[in-house]
Amino acid sequence: DWIEARIDSLADWVRGTMAAGDLRDLITDGAISGVKGVIIFLPQILILFFFILLLEDSGYLPRAAFLLDNLMGRVGLSGRAFIPLLSSFACAIPGIMATRTIANWKDRLATIMVAPLMTCSARIPVYALLIGAFVPDRAVGWFDLRGLTLFGLYVAGVVGAMAVAWFFKRVWMKTGYQPLMLELPPYRVPSLRNLGLGLWERARIFMSRVGGIIFSLMVVLWFLSTFPGPPAGW
Repeated sequence: DWIEARIDSLADWVRGTMAAGDLRDLITDGAISGVKGVIIFLPQILILFFFILLLEDSGYLPRAAFLLDNLMGRVGLSGRAFIPLLSSFACAIPGIMATRTIANWKDRLATIMVAPLMTCSARIPVYALLIGAFVPDRAVGWFDLRGLTLFGLYVAGVVGAMAVAWFFKRVWMKTGYQPLMLELPPYRVPSLRNLGLGLWERARIFMSRVGGIIFSLMVVLWFLSTFPGPPAGW
């Protein structure tokens, strides 16, 4: 009875607080903006996963992981961490989800910790704003200073991720290097059907698992920024 009374009082407060204009703002600024905030990440993720699936279906991606295993092993990561970290350039959440293929739990945890350090597509508008505000527009040889600054931020993300991975594996989770063992598939022409199914599966996973979280947070942020509102006349 006490819980029902509290819920009824909360419902009465919401009905008394939210007018018709507030409900309209909830739909336009909360719900629709939440959907837009989810969909805006989808093209970049699909473009990156298209090339990842293209390399994977052609048989090159396992070879890239095998070739980078020795290099990544110097910082304590496995060659299997190459694909999750590459996916993190589009979004860290699919990259973290891709770490399920790493068998060793310490390697998996280290990859999860460094995946958000990779420069994802959500940071590009922030980088563009800061670079446009603080970096002058001038040429440096054949290149532009702003473009070099953006490239340096990408390199800094990779270097920072490798440094954190070295710290985790050599200082906190002390483990030795484990050679990568995998079967290399033959080179083949990618199948358009496999590419289409793979992109559909990635889009479905992103919209169902990640999209719900982003949408809910957008609605919660709208509510926190709207209520309580300023006094009348302000």
